[in-house]
Amino acid sequence: MTGAFEGEPGRLWVRPQETPAGLLAVFHVEVGRWQEVEGFARRVRELVAAGVEVSQRGDFELDQLPEDALPAWARGSFSSEMHSNARLRYSLHRGEEEWTAQDLLFSFEPKQRRWGWWDVTRLGGNMLQVWVDSLEEPVFACNELRWILYLNGARAVVGPSLLSPDFWGQQQSAGIEAGPEISR
Repeated sequence: MTGAFEGEPGRLWVRPQETPAGLLAVFHVEVGRWQEVEGFARRVRELVAAGVEVSQRGDFELDQLPEDALPAWARGSFSSEMHSNARLRYSLHRGEEEWTAQDLLFSFEPKQRRWGWWDVTRLGGNMLQVWVDSLEEPVFACNELRWILYLNGARAVVGPSLLSPDFWGQQQSAGIEAGPEISR
């Protein structure tokens, strides 16, 4: 999987310029109100970017990975109200599995991860679509992505399902206006 997602860092904070050759996996996400869409999209991008950074420089042979790449709100123990809500929603969706910051970081190990970031787009109202490249696999390990979505405030997550990149091309990207500068 390592080489399959090499363009991923360039898609974290800007809308991809290229159209993928194959189908993309998409998650339909509901947040509380339409006013939360941009903030949700930025936080998701921020957390995925931290995971991608760790995947590129982390030593996955260690017992613990450094948490400095994670945003401050996602480090250490998950004890805030946001984390409690995420645990509840995730458990209703996937069961009682508990996620820690270390679990999240280790889920980005390049040899294990089965998806690459593509984009997050507005669907309308309080709905978004999170697009990932699963190499056209309809079923793939993605519980870490579900956890990321719930941790950032998703009320409901449906998917993944495979869609033509033409559908992605018709959507407006979300959460990129305030992203950090990246070198091309």
